Amino acid sequence: MIINVGDYVECNHGRSGTIINIGIATEKTDIAAENDTALNAKTYDTELGYTGAITYTGDSGTHWCYFNQINKVEESATNEI
Repeated sequence: MIINVGDYVECNHGRSGTIINIGIATEKTDIAAENDTALNAKTYDTELGYTGAITYTGDSGTHWCYFNQINKVEESATNEI
């Protein structure tokens, strides 16, 4: 599935919101792409299989989840990538 900053996501822990960051890990031990060496992307195809996570914001605050925890993506009508 292709995800973009600005897309609306529903994750497997019952939270949802708009993606504000896509992080891709560059080190084996950085499974959530939190290290300073992690890369930030505007778009990403999860079928590539990289390790990382998204940060998203919604009614219940700002949260993050791994790529494999995303259940549903709704493309933003305002994405200009």
